[in-house]
Amino acid sequence: MELFKKKKQELATGEETDSYTPKKKKGYIKFIILGVIVLAIGGYVYSTIKAKNAPMPVTTQAVGKGSVEVIVSISGNVASDETKTYYAGIQAPIEKLELSQGDRVEKGELLYQYDETELEKMKKQAELSLQQANGNYSGSIEKNNKATDVLEGRSIHDINNRLDAITAEIDALNDKINEKTSRMNQTLTDLQKVSADVNENGYMDSYDAAHKNDAPEERTTEEGGRQMALEIQDAIADVQYAISNDEEIKEWNRQITALNEEKQDLGEQSSAEMSALTSGEKSALLAQKELTELESNDTIQDIDEAMGGVKADFAGVVTELAADKGATVAPGTKIMTIQSTDDVRVDIQISKSDLGKVKVGQLVDVTISGNTYEGEVTHISGTAVNNSSGVPVVDAKIKIKNPDSGIILGVEAGNKIHTDKAEGVIVVPYEYIGTDSEGDYVFVIENGLLVRRPVTIGLSTSTDAEITEGLKDGEVIVTNDPATLTEGTKVIEAN
Repeated sequence: MELFKKKKQELATGEETDSYTPKKKKGYIKFIILGVIVLAIGGYVYSTIKAKNAPMPVTTQAVGKGSVEVIVSISGNVASDETKTYYAGIQAPIEKLELSQGDRVEKGELLYQYDETELEKMKKQAELSLQQANGNYSGSIEKNNKATDVLEGRSIHDINNRLDAITAEIDALNDKINEKTSRMNQTLTDLQKVSADVNENGYMDSYDAAHKNDAPEERTTEEGGRQMALEIQDAIADVQYAISNDEEIKEWNRQITALNEEKQDLGEQSSAEMSALTSGEKSALLAQKELTELESNDTIQDIDEAMGGVKADFAGVVTELAADKGATVAPGTKIMTIQSTDDVRVDIQISKSDLGKVKVGQLVDVTISGNTYEGEVTHISGTAVNNSSGVPVVDAKIKIKNPDSGIILGVEAGNKIHTDKAEGVIVVPYEYIGTDSEGDYVFVIENGLLVRRPVTIGLSTSTDAEITEGLKDGEVIVTNDPATLTEGTKVIEAN
């Protein structure tokens, strides 16, 4: 028994316990050791072969129908979708302006107010300008209408030609009157001279002198001389009467009077023609009137709108203040800018990888300062820009459907965009799907062996995938890591 223990110890330690053991015993021990080793190797080989031929346990799961929704998460900044800058419509001093940049205002709240005393004065001036323009135009048109009535359809050229002809006719008649009157006056002068030559005794010294007649017997008698003197006086009277009452001269004077009347009438017509408005002048006059009316009416309208102050068109925030209380502003001067808090959006930038997924009309879950709002993609730009890192991105806008007073313009917002969704489809967890150069696949068990099944993926998320081809509802797939499995391996379901 003691010897057996020693041998067992030698086998365990590999050392001899008794240095005096005979050589025969040592050979026997080596034989025993070799036998043990052979038995150990044989047992290992047997167990390995047995294990290799045993089915490998795998986990499985039956596939079913479900839904897959693809959500793209993109952060952005809150901005107003409606901005209004208020400009001065009139030149007047600002009497009230109590707001500061960053102040919130409600719709209809007073923003600023002009000096209304000055507004009343400006309105009166505009009304007077309008009244003056209308009066000037009406007066000019009335004068033109009267001038047109006087003209009777004649042109200024015809009138001037007739005036020249009348002047010539009057000159010719005056020449006739002057010539005949001159002859009659000359006759009167001659008769008056003859009358002066007849002396008191009835002798005519001029006759004797003219005839060198000294013979007393050729002189007329005293009675004859008186008779001659009477006849001469009658002749003088006749000539004087003719000068004042000659019918021919009277006729000529009547013609001159008629011509002068016509000349006066034509002069009035000429004057009317000169004062009549041309079509261009009438057009210019009307344009000036309408321009004054337009300017005056606009001024009056601007003043009426400014009365009572300028009020906010919507609820919002004062983002810019460019004028001060008490300042006199000119038309077009910027007063302030308000951005709406009732109509807000989130500005985002879409990367190349997400661009094909995001579309206008998709719903968005927007998170701002811990609050969640409903959103919708309303705009995607048609061009790309480089972001701060130099990467091309596409600008887009998300409209917030239910804004409230908790929204602060300019802050960051988280956005989950619901891009695509498939319902009632075969859904497989992404970790059960393998991918290689030949495509996507899963493993199924057929006759106790692993079989590779190609599949076609539709929509997918980071966790699940829609299988459009390759699997049917209720089929069982292997849920082990596909990268650790080999087609043809014997398996057994472990679950």
